[in-house]
Amino acid sequence: MEWDLDRYLDESDRTPKPRQSGGAAAARSRSSGPARGNSRASQTGQKSRRRRVGSLPPWVLVFGCLIFYAFFFHVWTEDQFSVGRFLTLAVLSVSFSLLSSLMGTVGKKRKLQTVLATVTVIFWGVMYLTEYFILDSFKNFYTLGGMLTGAGNAGQEDFAGRTFDLVLKNFWRILIFALPIAAWFLANRFLRLPRILTRGVRRYLAVGGVCLLLVGLFFAAVISPDRQKMGEAYDFTAAVHSFGLPVGFALDTFQSGSGGFELDDPVFTLPPQTTGAASTTQTQPPVQTDTNGDTVANSNGSTEVTEPPAPPQKPYNMLNIDFDAIISSAESDSVKDVARYVSTLAPSKTNEMTGMFEGKNLILITAEAFSAEFISEELTPTLYRMVHKGIYFSDYYQPAWGGSTSSGEFSVMTGIDPARGVNSIKNTIGKNMGVTIGNQLKRLGYFTRAYHNHSYDYYGRNKTHENLGYEKFIGVGNGMEVTKAWPESDKEMIDFTVPQYIDHQPFSVYYMTVSGHGAYSWVGNKQSARHKEEVQNLPYSDTVKAYIACNLEVELAMESLLNQLETAGIADDTLVVLTADHYPYCLTKSDAWYTDKDYLSEYFGFEVKDCFGQDHNCLIMWSGCLEDKNLVVDTPTFSLDIVPTLCNLFGVEYDSRLVVGRDVFSDQEPLVFWPDHSWKTDKGQWDASKSSGSEFTPAAGAEVTDEYLQRIRKTVSNKINYSYQILDMDFFKLIYQ
Repeated sequence: MEWDLDRYLDESDRTPKPRQSGGAAAARSRSSGPARGNSRASQTGQKSRRRRVGSLPPWVLVFGCLIFYAFFFHVWTEDQFSVGRFLTLAVLSVSFSLLSSLMGTVGKKRKLQTVLATVTVIFWGVMYLTEYFILDSFKNFYTLGGMLTGAGNAGQEDFAGRTFDLVLKNFWRILIFALPIAAWFLANRFLRLPRILTRGVRRYLAVGGVCLLLVGLFFAAVISPDRQKMGEAYDFTAAVHSFGLPVGFALDTFQSGSGGFELDDPVFTLPPQTTGAASTTQTQPPVQTDTNGDTVANSNGSTEVTEPPAPPQKPYNMLNIDFDAIISSAESDSVKDVARYVSTLAPSKTNEMTGMFEGKNLILITAEAFSAEFISEELTPTLYRMVHKGIYFSDYYQPAWGGSTSSGEFSVMTGIDPARGVNSIKNTIGKNMGVTIGNQLKRLGYFTRAYHNHSYDYYGRNKTHENLGYEKFIGVGNGMEVTKAWPESDKEMIDFTVPQYIDHQPFSVYYMTVSGHGAYSWVGNKQSARHKEEVQNLPYSDTVKAYIACNLEVELAMESLLNQLETAGIADDTLVVLTADHYPYCLTKSDAWYTDKDYLSEYFGFEVKDCFGQDHNCLIMWSGCLEDKNLVVDTPTFSLDIVPTLCNLFGVEYDSRLVVGRDVFSDQEPLVFWPDHSWKTDKGQWDASKSSGSEFTPAAGAEVTDEYLQRIRKTVSNKINYSYQILDMDFFKLIYQ
């Protein structure tokens, strides 16, 4: 049955009259005489006028506000527009606004409708503004879960102060978002406006919203250059840019991690000869032997006694996993799909680097906002030595997985794509994480510790890091003794902690530093101020100088660490690994970091336009025993390659198919990828961020086919989908007991 909205909108204007007794009413009627007809005509005219004019209904508030919010949000956040993207955004925004307007038509009481409409517009206003502030701070949007994770740090002094300053500086944006709400209430208070759509309004809103939604989805699937981001190439930040915030939230709920795997390859099977030792690089001229192992002449005429090759013992880095049993006993189709996918992968082969550091010590360091450009022979001699005298990685990347330290840490510590952004590392709580290098070495009886020189419970590290393979996690507040400052000193952390483990060999130690954290200034950054004089002659702005100055604490920390290792006589028996958590995004233009222009491009020396320039970084693998080996890795590598490479170097029993990265010393194909499904190989790079569509740029001299591009695309999609699912289903508990 259809109800009349016009009818109850004016109900509040009517004043109920007390019921009269029948006799009194009749007497009054008789005494009024002919005037009764005129009275009725007058009442009819007033009622007619009430039907012609009135206040704006609450659904108009919702519709107007959401259109207003979407428009300003995209004006403030977008720097790439195309016709296809604009049309898709516009139609989907109008569709969502119409459907949300139904909240202003619930029930028949004006007060209830007004309350629901007001709550709706305030909620979405807060969502849009919060996402704007997050993008300004971290250069990515956060899912609803990511917002809640970030809110858990709101009590931290530096976080709360920075948030307050950001909101204060952008208070004018909040006022703009309040304008349509104020306009609606003022109009209803002082104006008598023509009525619009007062009959059957819910039908019009619902039908119009659904029809436009279908049109918008058609545009997204056909004419938008971002159509793949609705499905196989989903990424939350990319989806918000392409389809709007509400659709981004919807896709995060229904799309992420729910896709299947594209499996064209057969299940991997071992070749007939399955035993084999790692091959070793020959340092002498190769000796020729016959099939019986007899000696034959070398090219220089000399002879040597040789032995037949030893029978191989471990040809692949893989475990004996019964995938058929996992599939047959799985309680869900998702587990079956993941097991089938992993079973199709070829494990990496062992190589001449397998076991090089077996039984030796590991120090793994994630350095806050570190960058390759920071390292120089004059300013940072210790880091320069570690880069060029260790294993030199010439084409290394640390993708901005979600703009957060926690997602960078996750990638370094696990070898898995942090597909759920800032939620990824928290998703490890209570899950089996036997795949990490920390747990691999802990199982071998290593002494393990993890350290951080800031609040011990920031990002919930007190709940995550011990599960990632470290017997005890120590930060400020539960045992770390460093001078209270912002940010704290990395050198002080090294000097305080090294004595705790240096006599407990073999040890596996993890550090998360903080000295390189923004904002970068002489006043608000203690470490920048401490090293101000050392950088005054550099040809940069004060902001960039302040960034370099605070990172000098990393140089001092590494100088102290190497000195202590060498003094203890264990430098040759210790591998030090250092990389960044993310690029120095506090150098980008941002109200949150008090930067009025793009200082990142100034620092890098070129205009940063894409992820390839932005995220190129540094990976250090140094040990005293490596200094004369001149080892170079010149293929594209990234943070997900660290764990499988370390597992191979330390000779642990691991399965290379369970991690997403590769052992860089194996013969596996190099592949670096980003959350938006951009990727780079030795053949070229694919940029998925362009508003005109994805673009491939081949490497010099490389020729690729469409089949190659499709194969890499499929590989990237499978790896990201795998990373979405394995923690949710606690897949590793089926492998590690």
